[in-house]
Amino acid sequence: MTITNVFENLYMADITPDGLSNPFISSYIFRGKDNIIVIEQGAKSSLKKLIEALEELGYTDEIIHLFVTHIHVDHAGSVGTMLNIYKNSYAYVHPKGVKHLLNPDKLWKSTLNALGWLAEIYQKPDPAPGYKIRITSDFQEIEIEGNRFIFLFTEGHASHHQSIFWKDKKTMFVGDSAGIYIQKLNYIIPTTLYPTKLDLYVKSLDKMIKYKPGYLMYPHFGVAKNGLEKLVKHREQVIKWFKLAKDNKPPNITEFKSLLKKEDEKLALLIEESESHPDLKVLLDMAILGILKETERVKAI
Repeated sequence: MTITNVFENLYMADITPDGLSNPFISSYIFRGKDNIIVIEQGAKSSLKKLIEALEELGYTDEIIHLFVTHIHVDHAGSVGTMLNIYKNSYAYVHPKGVKHLLNPDKLWKSTLNALGWLAEIYQKPDPAPGYKIRITSDFQEIEIEGNRFIFLFTEGHASHHQSIFWKDKKTMFVGDSAGIYIQKLNYIIPTTLYPTKLDLYVKSLDKMIKYKPGYLMYPHFGVAKNGLEKLVKHREQVIKWFKLAKDNKPPNITEFKSLLKKEDEKLALLIEESESHPDLKVLLDMAILGILKETERVKAI
């Protein structure tokens, strides 16, 4: 188990499921005196790693608060199981995500259709007990042991998405609202998997930019400094990709990738590397295809 101390009382645990070729899922754990907060609970298949992280941090019987960014199975697939395992545990969920936690059948079916073998690695989530779910509201502030957290509805990647801003540390837990962070290249892949609503995605970036975060906590993957700058550049990036597709009208993803590679050297390197990493290739292709498809729905951003 790999645990990194990020700030005082905040730790990052690598809970990437076995079977993936690169570190891919970060969970963030706030360890207080009487409370534990887990932001990004990961797939059901990686729950053992999350439990090991909690034990390593000295969990006894503290209250566990699960801040759910969104209910996709790589982010919240373990939530139902955790709520059943831990007596003093509660999940804070966007109102549009609650029904999928209570009954994950429809979510699981769509995940299998979209991800295939990758979904099987994540595993099907267990249903969550409804009485342990706390429905959030936009701009809702929660204080836990003197730490203030704001839930921000950041829809676009998913209608049930929320980011969490930790006011005291000027830190944004972005979920999938601000891309996938490739640390070794200091590069962000848009999380524009179809059917992303790109106009809402950009509005959500604007919403987070207003908070001027110093740090971004990425579930995919790790801590990014210069948070405000990264959000601004990512906003420029997705608009540039959209305009490139809109102006050139590439007939398929292969042609669009060729256009993008000419415009972006780091992306060209990633696309080349992804040929030997099937999980990375799936994510890149889905992000690129999502933007290409949005040119059919959105006239301008």
